[in-house]
Amino acid sequence: MRDLRRMDRKLSDEDALRVLRESEYGFLATVNGDGSPYAVPMAGALEGEDTLYFHCARAGQKLENLAREPRACYTCVLYAKNQPAEFTQVYASCVAEGRVRLVTDEAERQRAMQRIMEKYSAEYIGTPGYHKTMKGMPAVVILALEIEALQGKGNRGRLTEG
Repeated sequence: MRDLRRMDRKLSDEDALRVLRESEYGFLATVNGDGSPYAVPMAGALEGEDTLYFHCARAGQKLENLAREPRACYTCVLYAKNQPAEFTQVYASCVAEGRVRLVTDEAERQRAMQRIMEKYSAEYIGTPGYHKTMKGMPAVVILALEIEALQGKGNRGRLTEG
């Protein structure tokens, strides 16, 4: 990953991880067989500081691309607010690069889905809907982006309340 051109906008590693951890969704970019880019919105949940989990269907262009080339990039934005009078935006974003692998170990699959549930539906864990979702796990593909490079960018190089 190249250094930012505007180093005054670079977030600390801690803040970049916060953007990655707290953003609602981002875009996973892969490469098609012909070399063209393909990006798809995904909801990710961070495990520790170096693994980002996603879930998806069992077939599709994204999986075909990753089977051929596992390198990928995930980009997310925690917030972006237009400041028209200043001709700028207040924002915090993050880019994570790495290799994506299919999670096949059942214990890790369960742990990954638990992380996703904790992030997006924490208040519903233990409900009938949660148990129904967990019973459907065999139909779900879990992907893990092993983060090799991470870089955050924000207005004035820091997080704000957005």
